[in-house]
Amino acid sequence: MTAREQLSRELEQVSESLVEEILDFCLFVKQRQKSRISDRAIASKEQLDAPIKVSESNSNAVLISEDEWRSIQETIYLLSIPKMRESIVEGLSTSISDCSETLEW
Repeated sequence: MTAREQLSRELEQVSESLVEEILDFCLFVKQRQKSRISDRAIASKEQLDAPIKVSESNSNAVLISEDEWRSIQETIYLLSIPKMRESIVEGLSTSISDCSETLEW
């Protein structure tokens, strides 16, 4: 018999008030586990160099560093400006020797 089956069998035999306490405890433990994942990620900057996937039974989330989030937001903003993408691609393909040392604006 699995632990889930055994727990289900036990729950059938207890009062409703005890079931509510058990449910509260279960939700508390789930929240604590989520919090521990976040705490570990925040405590270790190295760990946040890569996204951390947080999986739940009904949804998923991704934890990234604040710097990474700002970088993503900046990229989205820049690419929303008309012709900015083309300007960036052109700039990346221009050699340093073809660049001007003075600004034209």
